[in-house]
Amino acid sequence: MMAQPGLEIHRTQSAVIGAIQSLIDSADESLTIAVPKSSLPVFAPQLSAAIERDTLVLLLIHGDASAPTPAYEDIATAVRTIESGITPLLVTADIQRGLTGHSRMLTDSVAAYQATEFDNENLAHDEFTMFLGTHWLMGTERYVASVCEFPRTFSAFQFAVLMAALALRAGTPITARARVVSTTDRTETTVSGPVINVRQSIVYPASSKNPAERSLTIETDAGPVTVGGTGATKEAYECREITLDRADDG
Repeated sequence: MMAQPGLEIHRTQSAVIGAIQSLIDSADESLTIAVPKSSLPVFAPQLSAAIERDTLVLLLIHGDASAPTPAYEDIATAVRTIESGITPLLVTADIQRGLTGHSRMLTDSVAAYQATEFDNENLAHDEFTMFLGTHWLMGTERYVASVCEFPRTFSAFQFAVLMAALALRAGTPITARARVVSTTDRTETTVSGPVINVRQSIVYPASSKNPAERSLTIETDAGPVTVGGTGATKEAYECREITLDRADDG
């Protein structure tokens, strides 16, 4: 039932599973999900479909280490595991909507817990930040996708940051062309040039101690500029869309 506009309380395991499956299906750009390892098979088809449609999937699994390990490359862009059994149930889709609750709702069908599903951008942003800033950092990196084929255009800035970090980690020089908005006067423009720095903590090695920081530094003809994602304040520009390419392809 609806507790208030934009919030829905789920008190049964079947309702929570259905809500998570629907959230995964709804994600076009990015998905963060923290679930017990033993429950992964329930969501594998939806996660696989998300990967097929080029959605960024950050998967954090915890709990029963003896549970079967799926083929991570089929269901996630990056995977971390955590031994702690106290990780909550956390899901965000496109940083617009999500779900949170006690993880035992997926492992104990008669547990007296509940989960809250929300369709609220502010709540989703807070949960996305908590996911990356707390639980993701506590996990151990188990899998990261290979660097994508270039050129590639991204509307999800955090996906571009991840791929830029992987490219630079592999020693592959890349360039960027980004449609941006100035964070000072909100004018729109385009910036382009070699990517000379990535600030992120999604994959190893982390280049920022601030888990909320995701930015690229691009060497333009006028000098280096910093580009951040939606809501950027510290960077010179807020990204709307960005295309990455190999530097030697230009």
